[in-house]
Amino acid sequence: MINANRQIINLDLDLLRTFVAVADLNTFAAAAAAVSRTQSAVSQQMQRLEHLVGRELFARHGRNKLLTEHGLQLLGYARQILRANDDATASLTYNDADGELRIGVSDDAVDTLLPFLLNRIASVYPRVAVDVRIKRAQFIESMLDNHEIDLALTTAKINHHPKTVLRSSPVLWHCAPDFQLQTNEPVPLVVMDETNPFRQIALDTLDMAGISWRIAYEAASLSAVRAAVNAEVGITARPLEMHNADLRILGEIEGLPRLPEIQFFLYRNSNEQNESVLTVFDAIENKKTPYTVTAVESDESDEMDESIATIEPVKSTETVDENSVENIDE
Repeated sequence: MINANRQIINLDLDLLRTFVAVADLNTFAAAAAAVSRTQSAVSQQMQRLEHLVGRELFARHGRNKLLTEHGLQLLGYARQILRANDDATASLTYNDADGELRIGVSDDAVDTLLPFLLNRIASVYPRVAVDVRIKRAQFIESMLDNHEIDLALTTAKINHHPKTVLRSSPVLWHCAPDFQLQTNEPVPLVVMDETNPFRQIALDTLDMAGISWRIAYEAASLSAVRAAVNAEVGITARPLEMHNADLRILGEIEGLPRLPEIQFFLYRNSNEQNESVLTVFDAIENKKTPYTVTAVESDESDEMDESIATIEPVKSTETVDENSVENIDE
């Protein structure tokens, strides 16, 4: 039964966007850059949000902002609210799109951005039929050139087709939970063929750090990479999105250098005339997605924002009130 005397609190969407950015990036400085505000403005917004909900949402840990129990509780709702708001407005603006959308996806993006992109299209453009064609990265450009696909999702840089950056993702060293690197031995790598960008990232990073390496296993597919890593054949460099409970992340404590981020691009065929394709690409290019914030370097010189951090909830001082897919070419 609804209590008619209960005060209704309306959460401000701008405050929630900033809150999600702070939660994802761990500092007010980095969040300020992500939401295009000053650091002091972000601080004032978070004070307003805490006052609005009547709960302490952050606890300071060094220069980082960790979420309290109430902060973690609000974060889940904030993501849902922002996503519902953005999907609703996009649907009202763009939902006239229909017909077929052919998307070429390079194998290096299958485990990262493809699920997000398909979910976004299905929720906002329910009348668009999506045909996904998964190919090796070197085939994607020619498929665009030959108008075999309308859009392309890949990490490859293609100069003569319009593009938008969907995400910049941290690349991390992954291994099996019990795998141990051997001291004074070349780093055993599990990689795909020479056209795969993560292979080159791993080799270049190790070379620049002066660390010897060897190819322990060259896989023909992403599933083969996972199998080899799980079998403790070696380690691999893959984006953050590949991480799961069956893998462990290695880093500087094991003597490995930090890997650079990688960008995922969505390209549109430059000769595209289909109005639905143009509408979908325009909507994706111009629509902000606050529930997938891109990492931003902090503007504080002595602060390093970690790409991934395991954050334990900080105890609050308050009382708690309770479509068709082709196979990858081998």
